[in-house]
Amino acid sequence: MNIQNITALVSQLQSLGFENLASLLLKRICFKPDNFYLNHKIAKNTELLEFRLYFEKHKNSNAYMLLYYDVALQQENVFEELMIAGINIADLEKQMTAINWMSAFNLDEKKKLDPSDKTTWEAEVKVESVVESLAALEKDEKGKTVASALKAKFWHGTPFYEIFGSIPAVKNKSDISQRFYFSENSIGISVDEAYRFLQNKWLEKQLQLKKKQTDSTAENDNAETNSTTGSGLLKKRRINHSSKGKRNKTNQD
Repeated sequence: MNIQNITALVSQLQSLGFENLASLLLKRICFKPDNFYLNHKIAKNTELLEFRLYFEKHKNSNAYMLLYYDVALQQENVFEELMIAGINIADLEKQMTAINWMSAFNLDEKKKLDPSDKTTWEAEVKVESVVESLAALEKDEKGKTVASALKAKFWHGTPFYEIFGSIPAVKNKSDISQRFYFSENSIGISVDEAYRFLQNKWLEKQLQLKKKQTDSTAENDNAETNSTTGSGLLKKRRINHSSKGKRNKTNQD
């Protein structure tokens, strides 16, 4: 194993702001893949940065290089609609918050079942109720996104993945992402620099959206004004035409 290469990569990552990745590097490199990804999350204030770092083995050596990383500035999922497919989203979220999902997905846990004692199976009833609500949401196009977001929020890090597989990824429209590349002689973009860049990109997006909404409102106002003016002109023409008809009739008499 090229421990010098791993040490150099760890130092590079630390200089960029990535901590505690040495163990993950060792575990991935020991299998000697041609390339691999490392996923890493960093909290910044109330926001979350999600990184996906790409490493590739040099063709002429056993050394690995960090070629680029993708980073997304994740905003909190905000559900625009309170009711979808007859399901109250806020109530469903509260129900999911009250459940111990680590215990719910722990199939090795043994406990006594007494049909006459509801407390021995009450937790499973709550889980069943949530699952039924999620299933109802998934029948609706908008509900699918909400259901997946709720699953990811409450089931991430639980044995769910081992039992049922992955949860379909949900892309939040408010998330901002960017890819940053590295060359052999470059220092690269640090975590803090990437964070500031994405913050600026998010702000730019909000300003563009605000401008678009303002322009749309102005267009609607102009359309209404033109419609009103057109109606007034048409009415005026009708009045003039009527007056002209009356004058012609008077002259004929």
